[in-house]
Amino acid sequence: MADLPDVIGYLYQHYPHKSELSKARLTKMVYLADWKSVLERNSQLTDIEWFFNNYGPYVDDVWQIAFQANKFNLEHGQNMFGGVKETMSIKKPFSPALSAEDRWILDHVIKQTKRLYWDDFIKLVYSTYPVLTGVRGENLDLVGAANRYRSEGANRLTTAQMQP
Repeated sequence: MADLPDVIGYLYQHYPHKSELSKARLTKMVYLADWKSVLERNSQLTDIEWFFNNYGPYVDDVWQIAFQANKFNLEHGQNMFGGVKETMSIKKPFSPALSAEDRWILDHVIKQTKRLYWDDFIKLVYSTYPVLTGVRGENLDLVGAANRYRSEGANRLTTAQMQP
């Protein structure tokens, strides 16, 4: 598994719209990376235990661990609704220690999300299988969800093959 500060650093360094990397967006991008990793290699990229709260998959770990690593600065600004928006910047450049496969997963998440405004970004997150089938107020088992997702897909394919 990749260290969370390395994942955050990589996303920050490679995401083209750094001002959009709010606490919520960054957290959900890490979630998308974990989900993509489970789909590709049956294990999460990070060791986060994802929780399904009122705002989808969320944990405070992403933000807390980022600042505990002492590699990031906290920035305060305003969101488009006039509310407080927290973003981060890197204190000093560093090279995240990630495998080529880890970087490929993160690049995939960046590519799929960089053109999405907030509403479309959230629709993407909420359309993932763990969220669609999860229970609010409980942890999300991404590996278990991926196994059910694959099984349901195989069942649909088998049923479709049996149709005349």
